[in-house]
Amino acid sequence: MYTKDSKILSVLLTISCLAPLSVLANEQAMTISAGGAVGGGGTAATLLVEYEHAITDHFALAGRGGYMTYSYSDSEYEEAGNGPGVQMSAKFYPASTALHGFYVGGGLGVWQMSGDWTDDKGTSYQSTGDLSTTNAEIHGEVGWRIGKKVQFSPSLQVGTFLSSDAVLAEFFSINFGVSFLF
Repeated sequence: MYTKDSKILSVLLTISCLAPLSVLANEQAMTISAGGAVGGGGTAATLLVEYEHAITDHFALAGRGGYMTYSYSDSEYEEAGNGPGVQMSAKFYPASTALHGFYVGGGLGVWQMSGDWTDDKGTSYQSTGDLSTTNAEIHGEVGWRIGKKVQFSPSLQVGTFLSSDAVLAEFFSINFGVSFLF
């Protein structure tokens, strides 16, 4: 389970990464999104809040804080878990001004997950346990911002977890969000 200190650390890390961006004078956006992911034989659901800031006419930086739940099951092993995470991304808008239209990008993230597992399920030597792990991930993403000041923001992420004691591996995530520009 996560302690109050680990949750506070996640929030402070997100704020410290995003605060320097707020002093720049370009357009900014807040996005609230939800999505689903598949990969490594499992499924996941995410809820994310993103702050994005245009750095140049075609380039933006984004930071996300979120929460993920996941599950995995095969004939012998099952696992389910959840936890908070943060991601930092760089986005390039090739055909339009940053924070408008189509973009490609990529980034890094860190997720703190806890969960329960069962191995050799249904046998006389079945074993169970719990886990707590910190997972680094790298991802690429494409998306589209549709609208002016209030936008519909679908996106797709493809990535992999670099280190994990949990059953997390390559993933394919589809997210749908609403963005507010200011």
